[in-house]
Amino acid sequence: MIDTPEDRSKFEQIYLEYRGLMFHVANEILHNEQDAEDAVHQAFLNVAENMKKIGEPKCPKTKGYVVTIVENKAIDLY
Repeated sequence: MIDTPEDRSKFEQIYLEYRGLMFHVANEILHNEQDAEDAVHQAFLNVAENMKKIGEPKCPKTKGYVVTIVENKAIDLY
């Protein structure tokens, strides 16, 4: 999934920056912490598969991207 050291570093930065926000967004939709954790996990798998589409890890575009992914995963679980 994540082939290069640069992509691994970028993924790690995204994870550390947005994991709390993503959990909060998922939990607001699902009202269940375990389901929210599952949604975040699935969202990060999706992010890992699409690392080539992500530019800067800490920017509004990336933030919007990961929030949209986790919202969709949470809605799918709901």
